[in-house]
Amino acid sequence: MPSAAADSDLQSMMLDARLHAGELLASRGVYGLVWLDKDLIVRRRFGSVVDFIEADAPVTESVPPLIGLEAEIKGLKGIRDNELRLPNVSTVTAEGVGPRLNMLFYSFAALDHFIMVVSRSNLDPNLEIEFSRQIRARLMAEADASAKSKELARANADLKVANSNLEQFAAIVTHDLKSPMRAVRYLVDEIEQAVVGSDTDVAHGKLQELRRQTTRLSSMLSALLHYSSVGMSQQAIERVDTLALVTEVVRSLPHEGTMVEISGTWPTLDTLVAPLDLTLRNLIDNTVKHHDRDKGKLQIACTDAGSAIEITIEDDGPGIAPEHHASVFLPFRTLSSGGEGMGLAIVQKMVDVAGGAITLSSNPAARRGTTFRIRWPKQIAL
Repeated sequence: MPSAAADSDLQSMMLDARLHAGELLASRGVYGLVWLDKDLIVRRRFGSVVDFIEADAPVTESVPPLIGLEAEIKGLKGIRDNELRLPNVSTVTAEGVGPRLNMLFYSFAALDHFIMVVSRSNLDPNLEIEFSRQIRARLMAEADASAKSKELARANADLKVANSNLEQFAAIVTHDLKSPMRAVRYLVDEIEQAVVGSDTDVAHGKLQELRRQTTRLSSMLSALLHYSSVGMSQQAIERVDTLALVTEVVRSLPHEGTMVEISGTWPTLDTLVAPLDLTLRNLIDNTVKHHDRDKGKLQIACTDAGSAIEITIEDDGPGIAPEHHASVFLPFRTLSSGGEGMGLAIVQKMVDVAGGAITLSSNPAARRGTTFRIRWPKQIAL
C-alpha cells in the first residue's frame, strides 16, 4: 500500500494538473469565471472569455441581457445547490458583436458573493441559421394572417355600412315618395274632373304638370339611388344650382294655401345633391303639412356664411314648444296625429352626413312661427 506521504504527493500532483488544465482552458477562451459581490458588482474575473466584462462595475453594464434579472440572481443567495442558467446570451465587446455565451450563476455563501461561470455556446451555426429562418417565416406568416384579418374586418365593416345605407335608403324612399305621390294623385283627380267637364285646356295643363311631377319623381329616385350606391365618396358630389333646386322642390310639393317666398343669394355648389334635396324637401313639406290655418306664409332665404351657406326656412305656423325642440329630430317623434315622425329625423341625418348643422327657433308663447337654420358647408369633407 502507498504511504501517506506518497498519497499526499499524488493528490498534490492531481491538483496541480487540474489547476493547469483549468488555466489552459481559461486562457484559450473555453470558459471564464467572474466573482460578483452581493450588489452584483464585478470584483474579480478569470479567463480571456470574460475580458470584456469591466471590473468594479455592475455586471449589467457589460452584459445588458442581464438587466431585469438582478432579482433572480440575488435570489440564489443562501440556497444550497441552487443555480441560474442563461444559455446562448448575446454579448457586445469593444470590437463589436461578441460571441454567444452560456452563463451559470451560483451563490458563494461563505463570502456572501456570487460566482458567474461563463462558457462559449456550442450552438451549431447552421442550426442557428435554420432557427432564425423558421422564426422569420413564422413572423411573416403571422403578419400575413394579421393583414388578412384586418382586411376581413374592413370588409365586414364596409358590409355593415352598406347594409345600413340600404336600410336608410329604403326608409327615406318610403317616407319621401308619399308627398310627390300625393301631388300626382291630386293631379289625376283634377284631370278626371276636367275631362268630365270637357275642359280640354285645363286637362292639357294638368297633364303637363303631371308629366313634370313624374319626371321630378324619377329624378329624385335616381339621385337617391346614386347616393345610396356610392355613399360618402367623391363620386356622390355633383354641381348643383341651389336656387334651381329649391325652386323645383317647392314647385313639386303640394302647398295650396301657403304663399312661398324665396329670397337671398343661392350659389352653385359642388356638393351632395341628394342629401341637400332631402333636407329642403322634408323641411318645406313638414312646414306645409303641419300648418294650422288655411292660409300660411313660408319664407326661404339663403345667405353666405363664409365656409358655408346658411339656409333659413321660416313659417307663420303654430310653432314648436321649446321642450320639444330636441325630440322632434328623433325618429318616429311627431307632435300631431298625422305622419310617421321621420321627416325631421331624415333632415338631421342628411345635415350630419354633409358635416353641417341645423338649429330650431320657436316659442309659441311669445309669437307664432318656427324658424329652421341650416348651415351647409360649401366643401364636403370626405
